[in-house]
Amino acid sequence: MNDYRKVGASLFLSLVASHCAAQVQVENAWIQLALSPNTDHAAYMTINNPQLRSQTIVGVSADCCNDSILQKRRREGDKVVLDRLDYLVIPSQGMLQLAPNELQLTLLEPKEELTDASRVKVTFSFSDGSTQEIELGVKPSQE
Repeated sequence: MNDYRKVGASLFLSLVASHCAAQVQVENAWIQLALSPNTDHAAYMTINNPQLRSQTIVGVSADCCNDSILQKRRREGDKVVLDRLDYLVIPSQGMLQLAPNELQLTLLEPKEELTDASRVKVTFSFSDGSTQEIELGVKPSQE
């Protein structure tokens, strides 16, 4: 009976560990330094989902800013419009690209000025209630 308890406990711990494992894999993550200090910044990255089910990001926060939102850029005549997104779906065993002039994470109301030496912690919240933290570096603006 003792062996069954050990096996059960081991199985339970492995299930907990697999549930707590990273939801997605993030590559090439960076923040584009805004041209003016203390203004909003955009973050870009490639998000890979190795799992057999899609993953949905329903919230995001960053330690450098008072607010963070997901946005999609689109052209409306000669204007660029940024639409706020309530969520992002990363397909099963697929990827999603956040890239300039497409999708982006916008970091709003910086608490302090970011520099090219800054490191920012970003936390994704998923629809299943889990969270995942990543760290991003800052690059000077290319505009």
